[in-house]
Amino acid sequence: TTRSWTYGELWQRTQAIGAALEPVQPGPHGPMVALLLPNGADHIAAYLACQLIGATAVPISTQLTAPEIDFIVQDSGASLLLTAQAFFERTTSLEADVKIIDAATIDPVESDHAPPLAMAMGDAARNRLAVVAYTSGTTGFPKGVKVTNGDLLERAAQWGWTFGLTPSHVLSTPGPIFHMSYGGLSLAHLIAGGYNRVLTEFDATFALTEYALHASWVFLVPSMTAMIHDAWLRQGQPPMERLDVVLSSGAPGPLALLDAAFDMFPAAAIMEAYGWTEGGWLTYERKDRDALVPHSVGWPMMRSEIDLRNEAGEPCAVNEPGEVVARPLTTFHGYLGRDDATSAATTADGFCRSGDVGIMLPDGRLTIVDRLNDMIISGGENVYCAEVERVLSEHPGISQVAVFGLPDERWGERVTAAVVLVDHGRDQAEITTEDLLTFARANLASYKAPKQIHLVDELQRNSMGKVQKFALVKTFS
Repeated sequence: TTRSWTYGELWQRTQAIGAALEPVQPGPHGPMVALLLPNGADHIAAYLACQLIGATAVPISTQLTAPEIDFIVQDSGASLLLTAQAFFERTTSLEADVKIIDAATIDPVESDHAPPLAMAMGDAARNRLAVVAYTSGTTGFPKGVKVTNGDLLERAAQWGWTFGLTPSHVLSTPGPIFHMSYGGLSLAHLIAGGYNRVLTEFDATFALTEYALHASWVFLVPSMTAMIHDAWLRQGQPPMERLDVVLSSGAPGPLALLDAAFDMFPAAAIMEAYGWTEGGWLTYERKDRDALVPHSVGWPMMRSEIDLRNEAGEPCAVNEPGEVVARPLTTFHGYLGRDDATSAATTADGFCRSGDVGIMLPDGRLTIVDRLNDMIISGGENVYCAEVERVLSEHPGISQVAVFGLPDERWGERVTAAVVLVDHGRDQAEITTEDLLTFARANLASYKAPKQIHLVDELQRNSMGKVQKFALVKTFS
């Protein structure tokens, strides 16, 4: 179903949700409201309502399982969880001490019962914690990235200026608002006073009509572009000339996929950006079809500083691989309650570490070639191997497990696991890869669950006992 909201209606809904959230109690990190909501205007209104009452929004991925949701609610100290009926089954078993509110039960409020605007504006300090955005970590548990009011406003201004997002554009939001990218773009366009078409879920066939007739600006992760291209070829549809801007991010776009984007969207500026949750988008490039550079993610954005460091922490020369570090426009304020992780993610001179290996070209462009951290990017989603390994190791039939990524034409990388079964208790012959895949799907978000599991006799390790994952990639590619 389709529903349109005016800015006035959005404001009324924001006030109503704000009134419902007013009982929020300060936790160890201040007043926190967890948001487990589908894509739509209500999600945007809920975020704005948190700001209206001076609470911090904690957006939660709707793809997470009940244990994953429970961890985030407990870790953040949220006292309220605003959700929808579609997710009730996953919230009934939460161990967290949290009050659950069904967004559908929130009624409109009279103006004299709305949260006082003057009070909210008095708590609009730039350094107030606006959002805690959870991102998976190499320890196997998600970490909450602290984002302030000032960060959101600075990013909105930077993105609007860099990407040419204007009030006259019709923004399409095909991805989840709980992500800082899609949520941040929605906020930027809201500030600009533009029209945002929020898709409840991504559908490649629907996108053909959306981008042929309605939207003029869209951000697509490469896997979305690939699915749209497949559908476009199947349908035999003419090029979609309505779009002015197509932004690609989430993983470096393969050259063949960039070519496909030029074919599908001939009137659009094809752009690429690179960044991570802790720093926002940091680089930008408008692609030239006749001069595409493999793995290039462009030049540093306005007021963003990019550097490459070797293992000793020293700056790298041009064309020398090193870890990408950045001093972004907005300061990295650290992880919620994780001082050790914050220190590990920051250099002595104040740069934020990415865990990505890059090369700076002579013309100043950054190319991404590898990752230091054990992370897979599948369909634009970050999947940390340690988190998947931690969950799989809880299966009673698994003795050892190693998770790695394999190249995939559609998803960029597919999550894959190699497993050594226990040699006692339940007979190994009784445990199948399908059993393990079912276990994974029940305990991990769909994008984190392995697409393939291989049973092996042993995991190859080096002299320090570390699994040599490059050998697994070579074996199973």
